[in-house]
Amino acid sequence: MKTHHHGRKPLFLTTLATGLILLGGTPPARAAETLNSDFSKGTFEALGWTPKGDWEIVDYAEKTKKPGLPNNPGPVAVFSAKNPAPGSLTKKFDTVSNPSSLTLTFDGGFGWGNKAHSQKLEVMLLDAEGNGYLFDCRRANANWAVNWGTVTGYNYEEPLTTASAAIDATQESVVTGGGLRTFTITRDAAGKWTFNGAGWTGGPLTFTDTTTPNFSQVVLVGTKNSDELLFGKVKLEAAK
Repeated sequence: MKTHHHGRKPLFLTTLATGLILLGGTPPARAAETLNSDFSKGTFEALGWTPKGDWEIVDYAEKTKKPGLPNNPGPVAVFSAKNPAPGSLTKKFDTVSNPSSLTLTFDGGFGWGNKAHSQKLEVMLLDAEGNGYLFDCRRANANWAVNWGTVTGYNYEEPLTTASAAIDATQESVVTGGGLRTFTITRDAAGKWTFNGAGWTGGPLTFTDTTTPNFSQVVLVGTKNSDELLFGKVKLEAAK
């Protein structure tokens, strides 16, 4: 006669979980998706973003009349070139307080210009009062190619804190087939931050700061520039 053991595995898992709790352990928290936007899927208003300044959604294959443009990311958020005033593109979300882990990923790039044309992409992760952190990446191969700074009331001061060693963050433009690069920002429970970019040589930039523990908005920064600044998909995941 065959003996069936249905139910043993769930009983074992329950016993294991109970044992962990008795020993003072807790199961690892799962990261929840707090924000997930794709600018190819709708207007700024429909996606819940608030633009300030000269922003639009552009498909570079259509703009350049090159339907076969290599690595074309499709419609992306664009801050115009040679703009006399800075701008911002802001998305608010339910407050994430003291997360045990946090991961912000975004796709970013440049409309044109050579790969070492030192324009910059900047993203802020802030609380409801506009306090938090700025992450800055420039098309260069230097320690100042990647930087960070604290933000108070939506403002920050130069100079920013540079990486400890050179990082090659040069990046080809979309019109020359370079596409966008995926950037990743993480924070752990101890306030250690990591800022990395796909394809960087050197890096990532790391620092520890716990000045701002709560987060409720992402700001894509439109800096004064002589190029077009591009942003694609943006996603935020956090665990309590």
